[in-house]
Amino acid sequence: MANTLYWHDYETFGIDPSRDGPSQFAGIRTDENLNIIGEPLSIYCQPPTDRLPWPQACLVTGITPQSAQQKGIPEREFIEKIHRELSLPGTCGVGYNSIRFDDEVTRYSLYRNFYDPYEREWKHGNSRWDIIDMVRLARALRPEGIEWPNYEDGSP
Repeated sequence: MANTLYWHDYETFGIDPSRDGPSQFAGIRTDENLNIIGEPLSIYCQPPTDRLPWPQACLVTGITPQSAQQKGIPEREFIEKIHRELSLPGTCGVGYNSIRFDDEVTRYSLYRNFYDPYEREWKHGNSRWDIIDMVRLARALRPEGIEWPNYEDGSP
């Protein structure tokens, strides 16, 4: 199979990937020319019954435990679908701040559900790419190319 990019992002019930579980996942596969391949995936995860969500996370994402319970699927099925997408041979998993957050959410979710948490990152020529540093580079080298938000004091 040709190399593909799988663009993805999580919403979670908190800011600690080791403790706060996922509430939603969205992903879309493209070829290396950014042509969409297949159907996008958007799924909700039912919250665990042994942990409370961080209230601020619910306010930021707009996803309450009740709505995730109603719209979602159990974490085992949730991570199985994600694992299937990210493990497809030749896949490069792409995200924004994914090395520090989304990849950790994936790893902890895989581990909790008895999957190898790292195999999807290397097996079958797979890889991962966090575009946050590329975005930082674009701002540093060509700040006029994009309308960047600044703090009130004018700093980036």
